[in-house]
Amino acid sequence: MVWLTSAPGRASAQPGTWAAREIAQPLGALLAKVPARTQIGLFVANAADGECWFAHQAQRPLKPASVLKLFVTAAALERFGPGFRYETRLYVQGEELWVLGAGDPSLGDERLARRDGRPLSFPFDEWAAALRARDVRTLERIVLDDSVFDQQWRHPDWPRDQATSWYQAPIGGLNFNDNCLDARVELHGTTVQLTLRPDLPPSFFENSLRVGKSHRPLVRRAEERDTFEFLGTVTRVTELGPIAAARPTVFFGYALRQALAARGITVHGEVVRRTIAPAACANAALVATHTTPLADVLWRCNTFSQNLFAECLLKSLAAYAPDGSRTGTEGSWERGLAQLRATLGDLGVDLSDAVLRDGSGLSHENRVNAEQIVQLLVRMYGHRHRAAFLDSLAVPGQEGSMRQRFADAGLAGRLRGKTGTLNGVRSLAGYVTRPDGVTLAFALLGNGECDAELPVRVARILAGLPAGP
Repeated sequence: MVWLTSAPGRASAQPGTWAAREIAQPLGALLAKVPARTQIGLFVANAADGECWFAHQAQRPLKPASVLKLFVTAAALERFGPGFRYETRLYVQGEELWVLGAGDPSLGDERLARRDGRPLSFPFDEWAAALRARDVRTLERIVLDDSVFDQQWRHPDWPRDQATSWYQAPIGGLNFNDNCLDARVELHGTTVQLTLRPDLPPSFFENSLRVGKSHRPLVRRAEERDTFEFLGTVTRVTELGPIAAARPTVFFGYALRQALAARGITVHGEVVRRTIAPAACANAALVATHTTPLADVLWRCNTFSQNLFAECLLKSLAAYAPDGSRTGTEGSWERGLAQLRATLGDLGVDLSDAVLRDGSGLSHENRVNAEQIVQLLVRMYGHRHRAAFLDSLAVPGQEGSMRQRFADAGLAGRLRGKTGTLNGVRSLAGYVTRPDGVTLAFALLGNGECDAELPVRVARILAGLPAGP
């Protein structure tokens, strides 16, 4: 592999490659229009051999936003392989129902349920049916074991004033509906009726909505409280949320309790959290096992840029051994990032000077450079699990993060990638196939005032098309 980089602030192309010289002029002209106070890192290489085609400030550390998810998903494929599966197990022991969490982010995920033609409540439906098959109609309590991950549900870098936003949903060993509450508001005369998803006990919400002359409904949750408040006035049927829960295990447990009650299984006592030893499980009755393949998690991470999935995957790097067994160590951000560095280091990706804080790219403290991203992409292009990695990436005009802005006929069938957007950050990385069949790996990082169309224009140039207006 030939890694050629430019001096800071300058752009360069591989001089002996005609096609590389062909893209150098339009890329240089495009970057010349970027405001001087905006920092741009761009690196382009042949995906097959790593030969540099173009570089502009390629070694400058910049915020990657959600492009960082490429590192997490690549590390998961390298460490676990595509055969890895999350397994959430349900046991009955006496009058107790035990749920052993696996850190699976997908239970009750709306997009996966829709894709598979299943109801969002499918896991709970499955478990209730399994309990009824054993003639279980009453339980004393639900015991939840979420010890696969630590109890730091929110990253300290994430803005506290956005803690209830869906993209900051807490990260738990047990998760449901992306750890968010959705609500449908319906009017029945002067009464406002709420339908929650998932359904929760009355103690978890306060409904102060009322019929009024203006439509100003609001749902909120005070910091560190599990109670959701519905306020304001409504004039029509509407949807509210998603709004992030406070404690994922509590949210999961009481959603499960309500679901079982609705299916004829009564839980008399409370929901409790407890670590259950493997020896205890051996003496309990295994009722059901819910499995989620790694491919589903990669799809939600990269195609849709779902933060919860990326963070669960990052913590899983520490919680699971390469054979899929538990390591006995709680997954955490610190341990997950250490394992990510080690795994990708063995793959030949140098992250020694990168600043990595989380797995989703939500932290504004993350710093990587464009060359490091392309180095990863080149390694994955020649990887034994290349197909699984490519299949996880977004495609222009199709469902996912490239559905609208990248719905460009010229890029259809040529671009696969990962988008990234934060306040003051525009990024894009992935692969572009040119008319002559050459596939390029590229990474564009923009920090500061940046045209939203810049990533599309760069991709068009790499694809051998005019940049566009």
